Amino acid sequence: MNAILRSLLTVVGVPTLLAIVYFGFIASDVYVSEARFAITSAKGTGGATGLEAIISTPIVSSGGKEGLVVTDYTHSQDMMLKVQKELDIRSHFSDSSIDALSRLSDDATLEEMLDYFRRHVHVMRDSQSDVITLTTRAYDPEMAREIAELVIGLSEQLVNDMSSRIEEDALKTARDEVALAEEKVKQASASVAAFRRNSSSLNPAAESSALLGIVSGLETRLIEARTLLSEKSAYMRDDSPDVISLKNKIRALSRQMALEKGRLAGESDFEMGGLIETYQPLILDQELARQQYASALSSLELARIEAQRKKQYLVTFIQPSLPDEAVEPHRLNRILTVMIFSFLAYLLGGLLWSALKDHIGR
Repeated sequence: MNAILRSLLTVVGVPTLLAIVYFGFIASDVYVSEARFAITSAKGTGGATGLEAIISTPIVSSGGKEGLVVTDYTHSQDMMLKVQKELDIRSHFSDSSIDALSRLSDDATLEEMLDYFRRHVHVMRDSQSDVITLTTRAYDPEMAREIAELVIGLSEQLVNDMSSRIEEDALKTARDEVALAEEKVKQASASVAAFRRNSSSLNPAAESSALLGIVSGLETRLIEARTLLSEKSAYMRDDSPDVISLKNKIRALSRQMALEKGRLAGESDFEMGGLIETYQPLILDQELARQQYASALSSLELARIEAQRKKQYLVTFIQPSLPDEAVEPHRLNRILTVMIFSFLAYLLGGLLWSALKDHIGR
């Protein structure tokens, strides 16, 4: 009986006593700050408001991938180094006031410091609502909250950078199309300007219509002059001043009409028909270029609206708390845990020892 009692005190009593001494008098107080946030897009949320708008609508699911990225980023070495640069957490976690078992070693490597950082900065993502819970542990309440605030700030910056990159990539193609269409408009306008400069004609088509009107007017005047000459020839001599004047007028009108018809047909120095053939494709190219430019501008605006609609935001709906008391380590729970596991180890050891004695006895 005494042997059993001694072994029980040794296996169970000693670890429990050590746990009482450590967790009761040595272990440093740990302050815990908690915050919650979600990654949302710029889509409308309907009639929902507050937390319901964040966790109950389809927009949050669109931030699922971003939530995974933020979770991984929070535990990354890059995050740890940025937090270290801003808050010098190495000095805080390796302070001599922290008990030896809990504090970070003064000569800890980056890998050891990262492992320590991950144990004190914990992120949990709810796969159903995509709400991310951030828990930070430190040995000072202000430091616990500052770490949480900085981690959220750096995570928000990451989300903004990703959104800006996605938006820029989405708009780049549309902007390239606008630039290409704009260049085509400039080239088409330059070709039209060069044509007008070289041909001294602003609009051959309009000028051709004007010439048709002139020819039509000349024909009318020529017919009237010939009719009048026919009437006067009936009772006047050919050498009379009126008859001679009418004949001169008819010859002048005929020459002028022949000249204008030659311009229309391209048989004179003006070559109106050739100018029209050259001018019409240039105007068509210019009009098509302008339509393409207008279409490209419309596509750019649609792309910008769509990019804004898909833009992601980090929304913190529970700000990092400032703990007013240390909630860790859970001293009584830890002591009871050590005692229970020690007792289970004692029972298991006793069973194994009894089985071994029975086996040897046989």
